[in-house]
Amino acid sequence: MSSITVADAGSAEDTGRSETPGFRLPLGLILPPVLFTVALIAIWAALSAAGIIPRYILPSPEAIFNEFIKNYSVLTKHALYTISEALAGFVIGNCAAVLMAIVFSYSGLLKDAFYPFALISRAIPIIAFTPLLVIVLGRGLPPVIAVVSISVYFPAFLNMIRGLASADVDYHEMMHTLSASRWQRLRIVDWPASIPYLFAALKVSASAAFIGAIVAEWIGANKGLGYLVVISGQYFKLPTLWAAIIVAAGLTLILLAIVVLVERMLHRWTATATDL
Repeated sequence: MSSITVADAGSAEDTGRSETPGFRLPLGLILPPVLFTVALIAIWAALSAAGIIPRYILPSPEAIFNEFIKNYSVLTKHALYTISEALAGFVIGNCAAVLMAIVFSYSGLLKDAFYPFALISRAIPIIAFTPLLVIVLGRGLPPVIAVVSISVYFPAFLNMIRGLASADVDYHEMMHTLSASRWQRLRIVDWPASIPYLFAALKVSASAAFIGAIVAEWIGANKGLGYLVVISGQYFKLPTLWAAIIVAAGLTLILLAIVVLVERMLHRWTATATDL
């Protein structure tokens, strides 16, 4: 294991301090997607006005904007229901994944027995189990939260397994030399090494949470944005349908932005070796 002099440590500390990003998002990161969105809406409005895009497929931006104003209370009510389902499943699934990954890191036998099934599970669409969950748990919040939890569990579990095993062997040798306990190795070496993997999983989970909630609402709920999409489609209320879709997309982006901001706040622990 290579040695580090005091001067090297001081320069590394200064470099890390100068390169650690602040909490302000750079304009270059925000401006391009904003300009692209504005241009996309302008093209959409022009094509709708020219009749190139049939309004029975995609209403004009003006019609959807009016739908937001007219049915604001309805969209808010269903959005709050979906938010509660998605966030509950997001927290439950990720917490369970982290705890199970830590347990499996202590037992190689459990890891060898369960890990192949975790890999296979990613090829099975969770929506196939939604009717069964509705039968077991009933309609409403429980089956939807269960679907979301399962959707976010396996990506987080697999990433945490990789993250906990990614720590440098030299660090483990040093901890062994210091007679550190298994808990001390986990807290000092394995857990910091797994944090970048955890945030990578959280970014995937941020999208999977709302997707899972909306899809599960098609079958097992009588509230939520997914339910609103189904009902609007059945009655050909396309502005309401697209308004619900846009709200769901916005909520997904908000949750993803929160995860990214937290990751930036914890940059000292989430940075890779090449970033330091």
